[in-house]
Amino acid sequence: MDQEKYQQMQMIDYQIKQLQKVIESIDNQLLEINNTVDALKDFDKLKANDEILFPIASGIFAKAKLVDNKSLKINIGSNVAVEKNIKDTITMMEVQAKDIEKYKEEVLSQLQKFIEKAQGLQE
Repeated sequence: MDQEKYQQMQMIDYQIKQLQKVIESIDNQLLEINNTVDALKDFDKLKANDEILFPIASGIFAKAKLVDNKSLKINIGSNVAVEKNIKDTITMMEVQAKDIEKYKEEVLSQLQKFIEKAQGLQE
């Protein structure tokens, strides 16, 4: 393999590794969204005045009584929150997951192109 092909392979290898990191990050985001949807479904089963554990920090919880189990405050950025019910919040999360899945497909397509380029250089 000549020097030019070697450099091209190095660049393609770098791009492949970067795209693999992006895919890993996307998978983590999708897992987080799925976990959130599951938690929202569990939360929807609670009733007002149920005792819950409220997270203070990682691994630190306080007992609390649930006042309102029908509405949630959703942070939309710039310290602005809107109120949504659980069903609408779940729908929002599912739409977000679909958008992320589409992006993942685009990244996978790019990854496949780089893999094909690398295989072409090895021939």
